[in-house]
This record gives sequence, structure tokens and C-alpha cells, in this order.
Amino acid sequence: MSDLLTLSEGAVLTHLATRAELASGVLPASDDLRLWARLADGEGVPLAGGGRIRTSLDTGEPVLTGPGGWLDGVEPEQVVALRLRGGTLELSVTELDDVPAERAVRVVQEFGEQALDALRAFAEGLEPSPGVPVDVVVLELLTKAPETFADPLPPLAPLLRNASLELRDGRVGIVGAPWDTASVADLAPLDIIRLALVRSALRTYGEGADLSKAVTYLSRSEVVLARIADEVEREPLGPALVEALPRTEPAALLLVARSAEGEGRSFEASGLISEVLSLSPGMAPAVRDAAEYAACRTDPGAPLPERAAHLFRQLLAYAYRPARHRLIEDLIALSVRVAEPALADLALFENDVVGEFLDARAEWLRDDEVELLESWRRTPLRLWEVLGVSGNEITVAAAEGGEGGERVTLSDELLSGQALPGDLMLTRVLGDGTGPHVFGHPFKVDPERREEMLALLADPVDPYAVAAFFRRPRRAPGTAGGDTAGR
Repeated sequence: MSDLLTLSEGAVLTHLATRAELASGVLPASDDLRLWARLADGEGVPLAGGGRIRTSLDTGEPVLTGPGGWLDGVEPEQVVALRLRGGTLELSVTELDDVPAERAVRVVQEFGEQALDALRAFAEGLEPSPGVPVDVVVLELLTKAPETFADPLPPLAPLLRNASLELRDGRVGIVGAPWDTASVADLAPLDIIRLALVRSALRTYGEGADLSKAVTYLSRSEVVLARIADEVEREPLGPALVEALPRTEPAALLLVARSAEGEGRSFEASGLISEVLSLSPGMAPAVRDAAEYAACRTDPGAPLPERAAHLFRQLLAYAYRPARHRLIEDLIALSVRVAEPALADLALFENDVVGEFLDARAEWLRDDEVELLESWRRTPLRLWEVLGVSGNEITVAAAEGGEGGERVTLSDELLSGQALPGDLMLTRVLGDGTGPHVFGHPFKVDPERREEMLALLADPVDPYAVAAFFRRPRRAPGTAGGDTAGR
């Protein structure tokens, strides 16, 4: 600790105080003041004027606490300066009108270089995180150039963010660093670095910036290209970036196509994918996209029921595209993984993915297919009771109608082989052009939870509440809590 005190002597760190921080009497110390949090851990550091500043982790993130009223002289949105002098922390309010620019640049450069070093070390398995601790870099700067923090500089967090760096949990990394370390566990070290650098180039693009290195990284790794393409579909590129990507490069064209798909312009995306394949016929992501677009053009000679089944498969493929896959994953997180097929059906209709599909791809659909899809959008999710099973036919009645509820007879070999009279199933009975059909995967509902489920089917249906229903245990008789959902 004595070495840390000696090295930090005379240094001043700043922080922009908020109303909430002042009301709680603490200053966050994850980023701007992290060195002082390290110094004040344990016994704390004396505060000029009396008392001690200590580090607290009671809220999960490190904060600096002091004696009662230690922040009384600070107003919201003022910059607080904490300087170490003679082993004591001095607190004041400062203006940043005359910042030594060369020192601010030095700080940014050091953090940027060390963030890149941290990414490389993480990719090679030498470090657990793709970011470098803030206090480590501050100490490095004090070692190399003790005068760096002799005068108040802008708070570190906004200074570094403005320089296109990211801060997470007291660490600094390049924009696009894989903070979710598990997400890149299957990538080779070089691909981890390529992925982060391409993300950084795309997310920090400014007019006139050179994208050639990013495109080269994409062209050299199909794994990285596939991941970036998925991310672009989830978060489409801005117009300036789309314009800047070279149309002569198939990897760049794929990103432009995915961006168009993410914005619901499938017809335009399809044309771009054709251009990609003319330049690079074997590019796997483009081959898959082309096959999906081609599948939207159905055989005009096929009967509507056959095309209806194909349409439902295309809807599911559309729901699983990167731009919408999160809808299904969010439902699974609330429910159980084994229910994924039924939850995908739930996501399709209750989030109106069918409507998005129509908006994006109606140009490829025939009039009777559009009419069929529109009828599906109007078909509610309902609870059905199995009345009888005969051969491949199963007769069900809408549970909300009691004995006089609507009855439907379905021809379904799989369903009729699994259902028994008295079973309750939650599903959407859709028309296929000639009669009723169950295309999705029904939920099986415990008969004792009939009324509980019916209460969830009030218009509009909350898909998240329905998903959670199948994770909650059945309420035991005479208790306020739990039951098991049948499936």
C-alpha cells in the first residue's frame, strides 16, 4: 500500500456527480475513481477536513463512502475532483475550462493500446477478460509520466467513450470487445481478434473512414463473416456505412444484404444475395439465404393445403432468423427448453411475426397464400379439450365454451396418436384452404389448471405470461403457491 500511496501522490481524478449519487452520499468508483477505490479498500484513506473515505461493495459495484455530509458542497452535474496529497484525499469542485490537451491525448492513447493488448491476451487464453482494469492503466501512466494526472482531466469514463472505447465492470476494451466471453469460446484466437476488430470498425464508422481492413478480416474467415452478418441483421447498418461498403467485395455485399433483410426489405436483400453468389458462389451464409428466398416461391400447381404446410415452415424459418430469434429465446428463458417448438409458434403469432413476414416477402406470395396468412393472423390461441379420437381423426372443443363450445374435427396422424379424451391442449387451429389444421406444436395443459390458463387467454394474449405458465408448478390444494404443468 505504501508503494501505491507514493506512486499516486499528487494525482487528481475527477467524476461528474449526479443528483442520485449526491442524494445517496456516495460516489461510484467502477471507472473514473477506481484507483481511489483500490486505495480506500479496507481501512480507508483519511479525508481532508476529517473522517475517512472507504470503498463499499454493498450494492455490488464499488462506491466511495465518506463521513456524513462529505458531499454537501457539491451540486448535481458538477465535476468532483479527488486529489491525493500527503496520504490524504482532498475533495473539491472543479471547472474543466483549461484542460491540458496533450495529457488527455496521452491518457486515451495509453488506454487504447492496452485495450488492444488485453484483447490479444484474452484471445490467446492468457487473461479472463478482453478489457484492461482502469486502475492498472492509471498506475501505468503514473509510472511512465507522473505529471499526467497532476491537473484535473475530464472524467475517465466519458473521455474514453468519446475515444471509441468501452467500459465494463471497471475494465476498458475496444468497442466490440467480446465481453460475453462464453460467446466466443468456440472461436480460434485469431478469429476472436478479427471479430472484435470488425465490430469496432462497423460501430465506430465515421465519414471517410477506411473499411478495407475490416472487409479483409471478413473475407479471410467465414466464421467471423457469419457472426457479423447475423449481428448486422439484428442491428442494421446506417445509410452512410452501407454506402461506404465496397460492392465489389462479396463479404461487404453480404452485410448490405443482411442489413436490408433486418429492415424488412427481403426482395432487395434477395437481389444482393444473387450478386454475392455471382462473385463468390460457395459463400455458405449467402447460399443459405438464397435457398430461403427461393423457397418463398411456391409451385403454382400445388394445392393450397400443401402450400399452406410449406408456408408455415417458411414462417418458422423467418422467426428463427437473427432479427427475430431473440423473441423465441426470451420465451424459452421464461419457460422450459423442451417446449421450444410450441414457444416458436407462440412467438410467431403473438408478436405478429406473420405480419412482418407478409410485409417483407409478400411480393413472392400468391394471392391465396396472402389471404391464408391474413386469416392466420386473425386466429386466436385457444385452449381445446379432446372429446374423442378415431383413427387419424381427433375431435376437440373450445374449452372456454363449456359443453356448448365450438367443435372441430382434425385429421392429424401424429396428434391423434398422442391425444386422449379429456386432454387439454393449447394451440392455434388454422385453416389450410380446405379445413382446420394444427401446424404448430400444442402445449399440453394439466386439466386442474384449466381456469388458470383460460384467464391468460384474455385479449390480448401475453406470450411471456403463457410461457411462464409452463414453468410454474401447479398450486397444491389449500396452498397459495405451486402446481406442475402437464405437457
